[in-house]
Amino acid sequence: IAAAVRLGCEPEQVHLSDGAKSGTVVVSFATCQSFVGPPSVSYGKQGSGFPYSSQGDSYTYTDGGWEGLLHRVVLSNISSDTVYEYMCAGRNETFKFRSKPERGSFPVKFAAVADMGATSNNKGASNETIAALRNIDFDEYPLLVHAGDIAYTSGDQSVWDAFMNEMEPIAANTLYQVCVGNHEHYFNFSGYLHRFAMPGNTGDYAIDNLWGSYDYGGVHFVFFSTEHDLAPQVEFLKKDLAAAQANREQVPWVIAYAHKPLYCSTNDYYDCMIGGPKKIAPAVEPLFKQYGVDLFLGGHLHNYERTYPVNKYKVQSKSYNPAVDTVHVVIGMAGDDEGLTYSWAKKPSWSAVRHTELGYATVEVINATNLRFEYVLSHSGEISDSFELVRLRD
Repeated sequence: IAAAVRLGCEPEQVHLSDGAKSGTVVVSFATCQSFVGPPSVSYGKQGSGFPYSSQGDSYTYTDGGWEGLLHRVVLSNISSDTVYEYMCAGRNETFKFRSKPERGSFPVKFAAVADMGATSNNKGASNETIAALRNIDFDEYPLLVHAGDIAYTSGDQSVWDAFMNEMEPIAANTLYQVCVGNHEHYFNFSGYLHRFAMPGNTGDYAIDNLWGSYDYGGVHFVFFSTEHDLAPQVEFLKKDLAAAQANREQVPWVIAYAHKPLYCSTNDYYDCMIGGPKKIAPAVEPLFKQYGVDLFLGGHLHNYERTYPVNKYKVQSKSYNPAVDTVHVVIGMAGDDEGLTYSWAKKPSWSAVRHTELGYATVEVINATNLRFEYVLSHSGEISDSFELVRLRD
């Protein structure tokens, strides 16, 4: 692993997430156990110094022998679409981020990955992708979605520390919105549940980190866990998507993400012939259809695949202009120590494009009806695949 596992007494592994309450951003970081708290963050609009300060909470976990403290500090009264600077007490370094746009506004631009581990010497690891993401202008792409399989710890908690330090130049300067994948399962998902702070409705991160939703400009994002019982999540999704549908005039786009896909055609019998079509899709796809989910992002398979607009494995029309059903995209090609997957089954009628090369996605939601998606190659910045999605609004 390339990154040092520091866990000194100055804040490290700094990352941001959208707060559960309007006008809030959560700053999360780690320190040694002897850090003297309470943790605090000074912040202000760019160029204004640091006129505001917030204090937060500290906690820990010991699963896997991890030693250290984790901290969450909520910044409040954050104005929309504004660049803020902030400093964590105990570390003389300034980070900055652009706050999320006003609800209902466009354009909305974000980057997305899945299945991204710590850097290593293994073929197909994340080195090129993390380097490319560090070069993105996060004033232009102020949101990064990571659809599960984060760090690839194999239960070694120090890999979390290494990965989050590698991600700090990205995640300390952008909202880093994650969902859970199967590689987070060690110690009953303890490392994942303690290290992140996703927005939800319960105030309990043990639930909110697993499923929740948030509005970002003119997009309603909803995420769920393919690693946990779907029954309670279906009830959540029904209520959440019904509310999003009722609010479509103000926030017209609905984008869902989770780790395992509904649709894939990798040569992986269980995930693509059983897990997706017989377990996940029957639970959630009827809701995608009923409430008009526009785009679904998943991973788990270590490659790239996008579908035509599809429902129940049938394509009514291959056209994306307008799309009559949800478009599904597997974006599991960010890189990890298991490498990429090159073996495909016979191409199904619903599959539009398949490719295996390290990369990440960028999305620009242009206005209420038009979205542009690009699959960017990590080593060159070239666009491997792109499509424009048009959804007619009533």
